[in-house]
Amino acid sequence: MSSKKIWVIEQGEYSDYRVRGVFSTKANAERIRDALGEKESYDAPTVAEWTLDPIVAELDKGYTPWAVLMLRDGTVESCKQEEITSYRMEGGGWLWKRSTAPAYIGKGVPDALNWTVWAKDGKHAVKILNERRTQMIATGEWP
Repeated sequence: MSSKKIWVIEQGEYSDYRVRGVFSTKANAERIRDALGEKESYDAPTVAEWTLDPIVAELDKGYTPWAVLMLRDGTVESCKQEEITSYRMEGGGWLWKRSTAPAYIGKGVPDALNWTVWAKDGKHAVKILNERRTQMIATGEWP
């Protein structure tokens, strides 16, 4: 994955959203944002970090997004290939605490990682998420 970052000054919402500038450093973006003098406006400009050339390397390798749902013990509840959309460009996910979700309380449904990874196939996707799972357990992110 590309690790180069850029910083963008964004302003507004919905149809009024706009990018005010793109910068090579966070310091430069913050400096210009502050110079705009619009801190007190209802839609004050903000600085956001963006990944440069997202998913280009993944596509070059033939990877596609895969949605994986994995239990703490490594059991895979589901693994399916997803369409490439702007919502899946960076991948990522969360620890789905189903044990505390109102719809699942008292039903014995265990917590699970709900993650989208970029991989060459389902087996590769499971391997990637399994590595993430073991790291989360080792660091205490998943008690």
